[in-house]
Amino acid sequence: MPIISLSSFKGGVSKTTSAICLASLFCSDGATLVIDADPNRSATTWSRPGGLPFQVCGEKEAAKLMRQQSFEFIIFDTPARPNDVEVEELARGCDLLVVPTPPDLLGIDAMALMAKSLPADANWRVLLSMVPPPPQKDGLEAMEALKAQGYPVFSRGIRLYKAYKDAVTLGVPVHKVKGGKVAWRDWTELKKEVLQAIQG
Repeated sequence: MPIISLSSFKGGVSKTTSAICLASLFCSDGATLVIDADPNRSATTWSRPGGLPFQVCGEKEAAKLMRQQSFEFIIFDTPARPNDVEVEELARGCDLLVVPTPPDLLGIDAMALMAKSLPADANWRVLLSMVPPPPQKDGLEAMEALKAQGYPVFSRGIRLYKAYKDAVTLGVPVHKVKGGKVAWRDWTELKKEVLQAIQG
């Protein structure tokens, strides 16, 4: 039962969007649970219309739910801006810590600060999120810079599309809305790399 946690020192980096999309990606392989620990309860709001193919619950419900059912994948959407102790606990409590980061200075600076708080043996990856589609080169330039600095970054970024907002409004996975199949391709092409990262 792999546990994937998403965290960031900065809000508004597509942490919840990434959690929902990862759950959408893996639920075809087995029962998947998203634990919504963010005070904003954005994942819960997304799930409310009932169109997501996996379960979403708050962290206080999670233990009971996991006793009642078995899950193949657990996705943990954590509160933004954790302190250093919480970052260490998060890293040790999951199989893979994903840190979504937009390709801008504020996002990358926040990621770099979080990296300093991680245990040396943490299994983590940077996920470039909210990447402007071509011909803009922000994502490519940010990825090259992160790799040059030695950060463990996924080789594919997640491009910014209106389809994500539509998916939240309708309460469905992004590939179920108009234009969403293009957005979804980023995730399907990332799947193998995520599975490899889980295994360390």
